[in-house]
Amino acid sequence: MTDFGPTALRTIHHYLLQIEKLIDVVEASPDGDRLWYTKLAPDMLDTGFNLAVATGFAGRALCLPAGIAVPDIPTHFTCESLKAHHQQIRALISPISLDDLATPVRHRAGDAEVEQEVGDYILRFALPNMIFHLSIAYAGLRHAGLDIGKADFDGLHVYTRPLK
Repeated sequence: MTDFGPTALRTIHHYLLQIEKLIDVVEASPDGDRLWYTKLAPDMLDTGFNLAVATGFAGRALCLPAGIAVPDIPTHFTCESLKAHHQQIRALISPISLDDLATPVRHRAGDAEVEQEVGDYILRFALPNMIFHLSIAYAGLRHAGLDIGKADFDGLHVYTRPLK
């Protein structure tokens, strides 16, 4: 299990915290819940769904290899429903440690049935999918006019001057 180490777990928890902060920013917006239904293109999934999937991938990343069932994502997107989903996932993964993760992990990737070692599963499947869906949600919120930046996405950048 140590081939991917505690850094992967910290990364999952870090981006889950960024999701929580993003929900708070949307909730403070006058358009709040409307923003969750923004799409970048007509055939894409909406922002709320992508954020719920990103949150769900935090759960899939750790619950699946720990043998814990992952809850379904909400079907109606509001700040309240996304916060509840986030809190449920956070409560499930908080106590999980590297010692709890079994191998191999059998899962679905679209229509494919896949089996991966835990480290490979987390680093090449679950974490990239979490970041992908978070990126799409972030882009959808920006597209809808929400005033967020790179620092809101990764929680690491700090800008002392506007980039606009």
